[in-house]
Amino acid sequence: MGLLFRLLGAVGVADDRGPVVIKHARVRSVLAALLVDVNKAVSTETLVDRVWGEDLPKQPRDALYSYVSRLRSALTTVTGAALVQRPGGYLLQTDADTVDLHRFRALVARAATGDDAHRVEVLADALALWTGTPLEGLTGPWPTSTREVLEAELLTVRLDHFDARLRLGGHADCVGQLDALAAERPSDERVLRALLTALVGSGRRHEALTRYAELRRRLADELGVDPGPELQRLHQEILAADGPVAPTPKAVPRQLPAPPRHFLARDRELAVLSRALGDGGAVVISAIGGGGGIGKTTLAVHWAHRNLHRFPDGQLYVNLRGFDPDSEPTPPSTALRGFLGALGVPPGSVPPDLDGQSALYRSALADKRMLVVLDNAADTAQVAPLLAGGTTCLTLVTSRSPLTGLVAVHGALPVPLAVLSDHESRALLARHLGEARMAAEPDAVDDVVRHCAGLPLALGIVAARATTRPDLGLAAQAAALRDHRTRLDALDTGDADLNLRSVLSWSCRALTPAAARLFDLLGLTPGPDVSTAAAAALLAADPTAPLAELEANHLVTQPEPGRYRMHDLVRLYAAERANHDDPALRRIVDFYLHTAHAADRLLDPLRPALTLTSTPEDAAPLTHHDSTEALTWLTTEYPCLLGAQRLATTQGWHARVWELASVLDTYHWRQGHTANHVAVLNAAVAAAEADGDAAVQARLHRNLGQVHTRLGAREQAMTHLERSLAAVRRTNDPLGEAHAHSTLARTWGQGGDLHRAKVHATTALHLYRATTERTWEADALNQLGYIAALLGEHDEALARCQAALTLNRELGREIAQAEALDSIGQIHENTGHLTEALDCYRSAITLFDRHAHNHDLAGTLDQLARVHLALGDPTEARRAWDRALPLYRTQNRTEDAERVRTTLANLTTTPSLTPTA
Repeated sequence: MGLLFRLLGAVGVADDRGPVVIKHARVRSVLAALLVDVNKAVSTETLVDRVWGEDLPKQPRDALYSYVSRLRSALTTVTGAALVQRPGGYLLQTDADTVDLHRFRALVARAATGDDAHRVEVLADALALWTGTPLEGLTGPWPTSTREVLEAELLTVRLDHFDARLRLGGHADCVGQLDALAAERPSDERVLRALLTALVGSGRRHEALTRYAELRRRLADELGVDPGPELQRLHQEILAADGPVAPTPKAVPRQLPAPPRHFLARDRELAVLSRALGDGGAVVISAIGGGGGIGKTTLAVHWAHRNLHRFPDGQLYVNLRGFDPDSEPTPPSTALRGFLGALGVPPGSVPPDLDGQSALYRSALADKRMLVVLDNAADTAQVAPLLAGGTTCLTLVTSRSPLTGLVAVHGALPVPLAVLSDHESRALLARHLGEARMAAEPDAVDDVVRHCAGLPLALGIVAARATTRPDLGLAAQAAALRDHRTRLDALDTGDADLNLRSVLSWSCRALTPAAARLFDLLGLTPGPDVSTAAAAALLAADPTAPLAELEANHLVTQPEPGRYRMHDLVRLYAAERANHDDPALRRIVDFYLHTAHAADRLLDPLRPALTLTSTPEDAAPLTHHDSTEALTWLTTEYPCLLGAQRLATTQGWHARVWELASVLDTYHWRQGHTANHVAVLNAAVAAAEADGDAAVQARLHRNLGQVHTRLGAREQAMTHLERSLAAVRRTNDPLGEAHAHSTLARTWGQGGDLHRAKVHATTALHLYRATTERTWEADALNQLGYIAALLGEHDEALARCQAALTLNRELGREIAQAEALDSIGQIHENTGHLTEALDCYRSAITLFDRHAHNHDLAGTLDQLARVHLALGDPTEARRAWDRALPLYRTQNRTEDAERVRTTLANLTTTPSLTPTA
C-alpha cells in the first residue's frame, strides 16, 4: 500500500502497517489544513482560520501549538513524512503523490494529454481515490466550503470520464450509472445530455425521447422554462431522420471595459500574468489583490486588452461588488445569468438553482478559449461557482481579500499589488500633466507624491483637478494634502496612509453648489450607478451640468452613455458628507417605485392593479411606450431597484418596501431571478408585519409559497402558504382564504400529492361559492376537474369541467369557456371518446380564435391534430398542425415547434405515422 494521506474521505493517514490513529477531530483538522497545501508553509493565521473559523478558543495560538504537537507525535512513526515549523507557520513535508487529493489532480491533468482510451483508464484511477465525502468528519466554515468545491470538482471529472467512455462506444455500460446520477442531479443538463447520448447509443431512442419529454414537462410545470440550448440541440438530432441538425452560430461576448488611458509600471505583475498563461493548462489568477484604489482592475483590464489575441472565443467581465458601500455583493447566480445570456443562452433556459446554472456555464465554456474577468470579488464562495471547468479558459479575479481558499483549493496564482514607488508615482503624474508642468513646481510635486502615498486613484484625482483647472497650481493642492484635518482618516481600507479625504475634499471645495449637492446625494443613492433620469429625480433639477462637472473632476465615471458611477471609496466619502435624512432619498425611491409600477403594468396588463400609497410628486417617473421598452428599463435598473428596497427598509418606509416587491413580481417570475425574488419578498413580509397589515402579509406569504414551489422547496412553500391562510382568516377575508386554498391545491398537485390537492381545491370551491364570486367558482370547478382527471376519476372530472363550462356560459366568459372545453376534450381523449374530444377541441378553437388567444389556441390545435390522426384522417391533422406551427414559432415555443415540424415532415412520407409524444 505504501504511505497514503486521505482527504477525499475520512481525513487520516495510513502506511504499510495500517492506519495511524488520530482520535481528536481538531488534530485531524490541522492535518487537513496542512495537506491541502502540502510541501508549502501555511501561516499560523491561516491554520487558525481553517481549524476554527470564527469559533475561536480563548488562546487560539496556544491551542494550535498543542494540536500541532499531537500531530507531530502521531507522524513520528510514519516514514517519508515530517511536520516542520517555519517562520510564522508550519509545513508538512511528504511526496505530494502520497496525498490522495494531489494524486487525484495529477492524474486528471495526465488524462488530458492522451486519447480517449488513455483518458478512460487514467480517470478511472483518479476516481478510485475517492473513498467517501471529502474531509469527512470535519466541521466548520473552511471544511464546508472546501468540501463543496471538491465535490464540484469530482462531478466534473466523473462527467469527463463518462464523455470519454461514450466516445469509445460504451453507451450501454454507462446508462445505469448516468441514470442514478441524473436522479441525484435533475437540474444538471450536462448529466442529462450524457444520459440521453447513452440511451440513444444503446438503441433506446424512444426511451431517450421519453426522458426528454418528461424533463421538458417537469421544467414547464414547475419552473415555466424550457431545457437549455445544448439539450434542445441534442433533442433535435435525436428526432432528425437525416442526421444531426446544423449547429447554430455561437455568441462571442466582448464584455471587457475600455482599456485604461493612463497605465504605467506594473511590469513585474504583467510578466507574472503572461508567464502563468504561457505555462499551459487551466490557470486561475485569483489574487490580483490590494486595497481600494490600488489599481487592481486597471491591471487586469490592461493585461486583458494586451492579450485579446489569446482568447478568440470572447471575453466575459463582471463587477462582483464585493466591497460596494451601498449594495450587497453580486450573487453568483446573478453573475452566471449575465454570463449565460452573453453566451447565447435564453433566460427561460437557465436553471433556477445555482448548481444547475454553474453546470450549464461550465458546459457552455467547454473547449472554448475564453478570458473571464471577475472584478472586485468578496470571497472564495462568491467566485467558486464562476470558475470554468475545462483547461482552455483563463480567469482573472481581483479582490481586496487574499482569497486564500481559492489559492489553496484551486491552485490559483496570487499577484499582490503594492502602492506605487515615488518614482512610479512621478511617472504617472507626468503621464497626466506633462514633464513641463512637473518641472515648473518640483516642491509641490514632492508633496503630492508623498501624501498620495503611491495610490493610483489619489494621483488620478489630483491630476484631473490640475488638468481641468490649469489656473490653479499644484502648490494649492499640495497645501490641502498637507492639512491632516482634511484627510480621509475615517476611511479604513486596511492600507496605511491612503490620504484620500484630503484629495477628495479639495476637489469638492471647488465644485459649484449644484454639483456639490449632487456629489453628496450620490453617496446615498441606491444601487451601483445612476441614470441621468434618476439623477434628475434626486436633484429635482436638470443634472446635466452637475454630472459633467463631476465627471471632469474624476469624481464620477460614465461607463456607458447616460449612466454614472462612483468609485466605492469616493462614494464612502460622499456618504460621509451627506445628510442621511435628505428628502431627496424619498424622491429617488419614489422614482424607481413609480417607474417600475408603470413597467409592470405593461408587462402584465391583466394583473390586478396595485394602488401605491405614495404619489410621484417631483420624482418625475418615466413612462414606457411598450412592454419591450419596459423590460429593457427593468433589466438595466434592476440592481438599483433592489437598492431602492434596501434603502426603504433602512429608512423604515414600510409601504414602499412591500410595494417595490410587488411591482417587481412579474419581472422576477419571467426572468427567473428566484433567489432575489425570495429575498425581496422576505423584506416585504417583514415590512408588512411591522405595519401590521394582515391583508398584505397574506398576499406576500402566498407569493413566497409560489416562489418556493418553483424552487422545489416544498416545506418552505407550505409554511408560507399556511401563514397566508392564517393571515386571511385573521382579517375575515373568505375570498383571500379561497385564494390560499387554491394555491395550496396547485402546490400539492405539483408535488404529486393529488389527494391533498383535491382537498384544498374542494375547500376553495366552497369558499368561492360562499362569497358569491361566481367567476372564481367557475375556475375552481375547472381546477377540481383537472385534478380529478389526473387521479383517474374521469366521471367526476367530466362533471366538474362541464359545470365550469355551464357557469362560464352564464357569465359570458368566452375564454374561460374555451379553457373548460379544452379540459373536457382532454378527458374524452384520455378515455377513448375521440369523436367527443374532436367536437370539444373545435369549439374551444372557435372561441380562442375569436379573442386572438393564440397561446392556448396553438396547444388546442396541436391536440386536435393528434385526435384527427388517431381517427385516421391525416389531411385534417396536417391542416391543424400547419396552423399550430407558426403560432408556436411566434411564441418562441421552440420545442413544440420542432416536434410539430418533424411530425409534419414524417407525414409527407408516412401518412399513418403517430406523432412523437
